[in-house]
Formats: sequence, C-alpha cells, structure tokens
Amino acid sequence: MLIRQNAPVFGASGNILPEPGDLDFTVSYRGLHSDNHYNGTIAQKQRQELGTYVVNNQQVLDLYGSYAATKRLSFSLSVPYIEASWSVPTPISTVGPRAEQNGKGLGDVILSGGVWLFDPEKHKTGNFSVTVGCKAPTGDYKQKDDYPDIITGANNVPKVVDQSVQPGDGGWGIVLGLQGFKMVQKVIFFGSANYLANPRDTNGAPSIIVGLGFGGNPAFAGILENSVPDSYLLRTGVTFPIKGGLSGSLGFRMEGLPRYDIIGDSNGWRRPGYETFIEPGLIYSTGNTTWSIHVPTALVRNRQANPGTGNPGDATFPDYIFLAGYSYRFPDFGHRLMKGSGN
Repeated sequence: MLIRQNAPVFGASGNILPEPGDLDFTVSYRGLHSDNHYNGTIAQKQRQELGTYVVNNQQVLDLYGSYAATKRLSFSLSVPYIEASWSVPTPISTVGPRAEQNGKGLGDVILSGGVWLFDPEKHKTGNFSVTVGCKAPTGDYKQKDDYPDIITGANNVPKVVDQSVQPGDGGWGIVLGLQGFKMVQKVIFFGSANYLANPRDTNGAPSIIVGLGFGGNPAFAGILENSVPDSYLLRTGVTFPIKGGLSGSLGFRMEGLPRYDIIGDSNGWRRPGYETFIEPGLIYSTGNTTWSIHVPTALVRNRQANPGTGNPGDATFPDYIFLAGYSYRFPDFGHRLMKGSGN
C-alpha cells in the first residue's frame, strides 16, 4: 500500500522552532521496491521459488511548504507527485511474461495547520505540536493501463490499475498529527504520530480482482471495488551531532493501513497490514539549508486479514525504503513580502 504521509525531520542544529514569518520549503523523495510476499508475519517464500511473486515499485516526490504565522501557529501544504508500477506473470500458472501496470501523476494534496502546545519562548528545548489537516482527492484513483487477465494471459485491454499504484485514493480525508522533541545538550529525542482518516467507504474504481479476471467469481463478491482506507505513520528516535553541521539519526518507524477505518464503513478491497523499521539516517545543516537521507530497514512485516470476511491475504513488503530531502528556510519571508507589496 502506498503511504501518502510525511514525517518531520529533526536535525541536531537546534533550529527547530521557526520565527513568525518564516517559510520552510522542502523537497522530499521516497522510493521503494517490494517483491517479498507475507501472509500475516509469515513469508510466502514459495512465491519467489515458483516465480509468481508481484513486483511493486513506488516513487514519490513531495513538495512541502510550511509558514509560521506566529510563534505557535503554522500552516503547511503538501503536493506529491507519484510514479509507481505493479507487475505479475501472466498466465501465472505457466509463469508467463511479466505484465506491468503503471500509475503516475499528481497525488492527493494536504493542507494543514499546526500549533505548539507550550509557549516556544519558555520551552525552547522541548515542546509538542498538534496538527489538523484536510486531504483533497486531487489524485487520479481510476487510472488505467493495458494488462491481461492473470489466468489466461488474454484480454490485454485498458483496465484500472492496482490500488497500490494509483496516484490518489478518491476520498476527502482528515489528517491528525502529534509531534514532539526534547533537547538534552546537543542531542534531540523526537517522536511523531500521523493518522489519515478517510470517511469515504469505496470509491467506485474496480479493484485488481476485477482487473485480473475474477470479477465473475462469487467468492470475491464484496471486494470488487477499491476501498478508501485510513493509514498511519509513527516515528521515534534520536539525532546527535557528528561533526560541524553533520548529524546522525537513529529511529524506529512503523507505517500501516488498518483493517477498519475509524470513521465510516470499511467495505471493498484493501490490503491491511503494517511494517516496522529501524531507521538510520544522516542530516546535514548549514545556514538555512538542510539535507537529509534516511534508509528505513525492515524489522516486522504483517499482512493482516481482510476486513469483513476475515480471510487471509498476502501482500508484498519492501526490505528497505530510501528517503531523501532538501529543505530551505526563508527567514522573515512573510514580513518581507508584506513590505515589498507596500502594505
């Protein structure tokens, strides 16, 4: 499942709390390759041995801006661009040629506001912020590509691609976030939790069950449309100075898609589950510029049972994720902009 969320990057420079009028602009990249199947926490090694495994590649480029209206209140906008592919051999019984389906384009845009819970002037070495936002369904959730039925290898016509490579999910969403940090001399302990609630049940897009030719099978009734699932992302860890503007980071990461949404029904096709990671990284800060590289490496993968039916399923999980980011802070941007406009 494509996780459409960001998490904050904490460097060890101490420049965490922005001043009123500051604008932070960030370009971040997320890339992964997954072809290892899991049912629950059990690896489905036979898929590799038989050559019937799915290959899922995902790349996300995210443009993110955050503006500090006051010392405590800020607003942010996230605009992602997604390129992804999903492939499986067809006909699968004879391990035929791998049929690839692709999705790309603008993702779902998120607009949010955040507030520091404690006065930043009095809590410069530790604070918590709460974020509330709205996800707009700007990404295509019915994108099509040519691919055949999985059993026969025939019917190679345009069909809706797999849910995991769709740029959007088709629903308005509520984004809730909590993040905090604590500085101990030059070491920063941090944590963040982000949850995307999607009230919409299904989005009307035919699921991969239909695309692969199983739409007429009564065993798959109820999962012939894509669900609009919730998702979550958790991070916690520590950053520490190495030399000059270079910092190291070591954290724990968990991202997933729940079986049931917290608002609304949870019908349709989804692949619920979660993955945990150990997340090492490097952060380099100089002046108003910050570069970061993190490589979350898999610990536990768990493909949970399908909602409603309780039937087990399988899904691919990556061994690692590559995350890179570039951020620049424009100090006092808002005030200088107002002066430039003559107000």
